[in-house]
Amino acid sequence: MVITGAFGPWCPDLPALNNPGVTIARNVTPGIGTQPGMVTYHPMRGLSLYSDTVLDSRPLGTLVGRDKSSLAKVYAGTKNSLFKLNANDLKWKNISADGGYSTADGERWVFAEFGDIVAAFNYSNEPQYIQKSQDIKYDRLTSLVRARHCAVVRDFLVVANTLDALDGQVPYRVRWSAVNNPFDWNFSQQTMADFQDIFNGGNIMGVVGGEAGYILMERSIVKMSFMGAPLIFQFDQLPSAMGKGCSVAESIITVEGKTFFLSVDGFYVLEGDQIRPIGDGQINRYFLNNVDDARYQYMTVASDPAKKLVYWSYLSKGASGEEADKILIYNYQTGNWSEADATAGYIFNSLSLPWTIEQLDVFGTIEKVPAPFDSPMWAGGDAMLWAMDKTGKIFIFGGTTMRGLIETQEQFLVSSISDARGERTNVNRVRPLYHGTGLVQVRGGHRTNVYDALTYTESVPVNDKSGWAYFRYQNKFHRFRFSFEGEWSEAMGYHIEAFPAGDR
Repeated sequence: MVITGAFGPWCPDLPALNNPGVTIARNVTPGIGTQPGMVTYHPMRGLSLYSDTVLDSRPLGTLVGRDKSSLAKVYAGTKNSLFKLNANDLKWKNISADGGYSTADGERWVFAEFGDIVAAFNYSNEPQYIQKSQDIKYDRLTSLVRARHCAVVRDFLVVANTLDALDGQVPYRVRWSAVNNPFDWNFSQQTMADFQDIFNGGNIMGVVGGEAGYILMERSIVKMSFMGAPLIFQFDQLPSAMGKGCSVAESIITVEGKTFFLSVDGFYVLEGDQIRPIGDGQINRYFLNNVDDARYQYMTVASDPAKKLVYWSYLSKGASGEEADKILIYNYQTGNWSEADATAGYIFNSLSLPWTIEQLDVFGTIEKVPAPFDSPMWAGGDAMLWAMDKTGKIFIFGGTTMRGLIETQEQFLVSSISDARGERTNVNRVRPLYHGTGLVQVRGGHRTNVYDALTYTESVPVNDKSGWAYFRYQNKFHRFRFSFEGEWSEAMGYHIEAFPAGDR
């Protein structure tokens, strides 16, 4: 008898037996399934070198924006310096203020765009700014305040978790510049520059900008609404976030009006004035058990809006050094997850820079060109997912397809066979249902009791003509692991040919 199975959501938090989805989804990305409860998995490309350039130390923050001419600009910060990516030769260029910087351990650079201005904060030094249309050299933005977080709310540059000469460290303070003037931080009813302390929510972990602002604290989320003078801004705790907040500043990202973040018990999304969990019963427990929570400072997050995906890179408990070894992937259209092996420690959103034929000489030979010539990266201005290693080399996700692994739930297979007697089944062959070319192999996992250790068969390649991988073994409980390599495009499910063992 042939049994048809579909790939479902990755749910490592749930038991393998009768899991509603799959137990492994590695080096693949989750897409829309053909029916509710189903997931179509797509390949994930590995990294290819985009620029063999260097920073003076590990990257601690990036920003990508556009100048007045809509040209893409890419900036980065390290412990001692601020850089821009030179569009002509794809090299990092140091454009720090005289004397450089001294970012303290555990701090990072955060950036905000205010018109043609990029403001940069690292908490350890006076804030910096640069004009994107010139970007020759950074200079001091103000001497009145330092901060760990920044955003633009309406016509104000807003900072939070601040340090100033008068009050020292105030981790629960929100402060904003004069209206339409990011250089003026003197308190004034006329310019509306002011501050607000928010108590009972813990430290501020991030600020989300826009028409209204949202202050993400450790145990609360507060909405910041413009009221005009004399109040200027009103601060209201969101009822949906009572006692709930963000525990890791590095986890925050806003995409298409949705803000994703990590709390003490898992992942959440803030949309409008409502928050909701997105990892319950799927990946929260798996992630929290595997992440090295002492090294959250090395987490980075980026998005791929075209595919509706968010990527969190992080260090697992088995990682060495400061380079992330894992990536958690979330499809915010379907609500499904997957994971991947990280091959560069820092991921970030960028825009492709425009190219000329002459500029391709930087790659040397055609074999080293990182993407096909019809790729949007050559036109410039397209949103892209980039990565860096600890030296500052830049990569794009345009390399060869990574080896994808999908493992099904565990099944008491005989229950799927009509009028079967006994508990054991013979598995004769398995056929993956996928599109594309490449090498696909299958392993059968099986055991007599659910508390027994699993036994796996050797990997069996799929026959090119029949599409089946052939087996001959029997047991009670079964699961199947599929390995995808080469140019496959999507995987939907599988067929199993199995018979009751007592009938043979």
